Amino acid sequence: MKQLYLNCIAMAVATLSGLTISVNSASAESAHQPTTVVELFTSQGCSSCPPADKLLGELIEDENILGLSFSVTYWDYIGWKDIFGTADNDARQVGYRGEFNSRYVYTPQMVVGGMDHVVGSDRSGVKSLIEKQADDLEPLPLQWSFKGDKLFVTLPKSDGEATLWLLDIDHVADVDIQRGENTGKIITYHNIVRKIRSLGDWDGSAQEISLDLAEMRTEGRDGCVLIIQQDIYGPILGALEIKL
Repeated sequence: MKQLYLNCIAMAVATLSGLTISVNSASAESAHQPTTVVELFTSQGCSSCPPADKLLGELIEDENILGLSFSVTYWDYIGWKDIFGTADNDARQVGYRGEFNSRYVYTPQMVVGGMDHVVGSDRSGVKSLIEKQADDLEPLPLQWSFKGDKLFVTLPKSDGEATLWLLDIDHVADVDIQRGENTGKIITYHNIVRKIRSLGDWDGSAQEISLDLAEMRTEGRDGCVLIIQQDIYGPILGALEIKL
């Protein structure tokens, strides 16, 4: 596995260090470590998606659940271009398709903990996977502190290798859909992923990474998420939600 590398736009810098003690500052930023990450792949052009979008909003009322909304682009041709859709979101879902040995991608799809997936509007199925994931995987204990525009996160020693992901998010937005299958609907989206970055590989040694939050505020984002994921699209070992 290659070393942690410098992100080309300096949004995150990974540096080797020993373990540090967490001191959460009284700055405007705050961070929270959930126990479960739920990823919803959705589309504003898909008539089956609004119930899943609503369910995601309900799930994140539990502070132990971090729900993320990934808008995909492959339904844009139906008549409405998803205003949050990106090729990177498409690629992440395709990555899970390979991990799960699925024949195709679909919406709405919920991936729970990077371990399994289910139709995103299937309430009982989603909740069953959340309970199973909570039983099967104990998240890595992360420590963090703020200093100015920087967030320092300590990764504890762990077995195996992982990929570090940084996701820029908007916490909530209402969209008035004017064409396509959802014409006339105003749909509320939660924790909308606007940008995905790979910060590189982690070899499992105790390390500290430094995240520069200034540019996210400049771009108008109100939060970001750090995800530590086994291999590339494997089980999510830990996550940290940062509110700006």
